[in-house]
Amino acid sequence: MAAKKIKVPVQRPLDEQVVYIDPGENITAVRERLERIEGQHIALVVPPQTHLRGQVVWKLLHARAKELGKDVYIVSSDPQVRAMARSVRFKVA
Repeated sequence: MAAKKIKVPVQRPLDEQVVYIDPGENITAVRERLERIEGQHIALVVPPQTHLRGQVVWKLLHARAKELGKDVYIVSSDPQVRAMARSVRFKVA
């Protein structure tokens, strides 16, 4: 018998900012948006039909977030987006 998964509510930081990515936005636009955000905690909501598909793109995005000192986690309904983000060490919700 498989163990039941219990969902534990995630406590989000008070200064968290939610950023919605447009399907047509490219890596440059997303990086520029991250640079303009003053807060440290960012939830990046990525649509299933995003242009952010390649591993290199996600690695560059993760590296830039680290350089900026941003704590970014990825929110997406697309399992491929979540897997790609997780593979480059983003937190995924």
